[in-house]
Amino acid sequence: MLREGLVRRIGAVPNHYRLGYTANGMTVWDVDDARVDELGEKVGALAFVSHCYRRPRALPEWPYNLFAMVHGHNRVEVERYALQIHCLLAEACRAQDILYSTRILKKTGLRLPRTE
Repeated sequence: MLREGLVRRIGAVPNHYRLGYTANGMTVWDVDDARVDELGEKVGALAFVSHCYRRPRALPEWPYNLFAMVHGHNRVEVERYALQIHCLLAEACRAQDILYSTRILKKTGLRLPRTE
C-alpha cells in the first residue's frame, strides 16, 4: 500500500496517559514571524515535544504564533521542558504561556466507509 501511494505512513500512537504522562501543556510562544519557521524546526526536534506548529496571531488578545505540545508526568516536569524551550528561543521569545489540558476528549482514529 505504501508503494501504490494508498498509505503515506504507518505509525504507532501510544496512549500517553496510560504511560503515566498525565500533565499535558500546550506551550505557546510569541516569536518574530521572520524566524518562526527556523525556530519551530528546532523546537519540534526536541525529544519531549510531540508536535509543533505555527498559527496566526489574534492581536491584541493573542500574540502567540508558535505552539509546541509537551507531555510530562506532572506540571513541574512540563514547566522544566518549557524552560528548555525558552532557553533555546533565547532573545527571540517575547512572551509565552502554557495551556494545560483540563479533560480528555474522545479520541478516535480515521474511519473510512467500506467500499464493496
